[in-house]
Amino acid sequence: MEIAKELKPIHRGAEAYLYLIDWFGEKAILKHRLPKKYRHGKLDTLLRRRRTVAEVRAIKEALRIGVMAPAIYYVDPIEAIIVMEYLPYPSLSSIIEGGDLEKAIKASEQVGRYAAKLHEEGISHGDLTTSNVLVGDHVYLIDFGLASLHSTERDNAVDVHLFLRSLESTHPEHVDTVFRAFLDGYRSIRGEKTEKILGLVEEIRLMGRYKAERRTLWGQQ
Repeated sequence: MEIAKELKPIHRGAEAYLYLIDWFGEKAILKHRLPKKYRHGKLDTLLRRRRTVAEVRAIKEALRIGVMAPAIYYVDPIEAIIVMEYLPYPSLSSIIEGGDLEKAIKASEQVGRYAAKLHEEGISHGDLTTSNVLVGDHVYLIDFGLASLHSTERDNAVDVHLFLRSLESTHPEHVDTVFRAFLDGYRSIRGEKTEKILGLVEEIRLMGRYKAERRTLWGQQ
């Protein structure tokens, strides 16, 4: 499948470009993983193919266990292309910024349940931020490009940490309220396992602070 040269990407990421296209009369999103010139050609093709297939499998597994995500319409592993459902909904990030805290709290609790369901199945999202949550008739998770189907508890903790960090960096005034809702949803699925994950989250945060302090000290010398 070739991408028409006149198409303009609606998002340019480090790994892939997103295009809004017409798919048999309906709007759809085309995701294209770009070749990396700094990598050996065969290795680059292999990596892009594997990551494309892994993303599609993660989305299919998410849908199977009741986590709402975009439907997959078409996959071309060779060209590293996925065509998926277009979801015309605002992100959780924009909802928080717009001040609809009640809606944000309700959505965040659902995100917590979704994350827990994925983790129970050994799946980590890999980029669980408020920008990768869409809120419409349902709550949807998007961008499974960094997902893993064989995640560890630390991978699970990274998901929780990323959600918390996205709140801290863009919505600091609502961190406690929104993250509490997320944890309520998470605990409703994972129960006592939640505390172990939170312990790993704290380890990740301590390591991040340690690295930041070391960089500061080296910069002062």
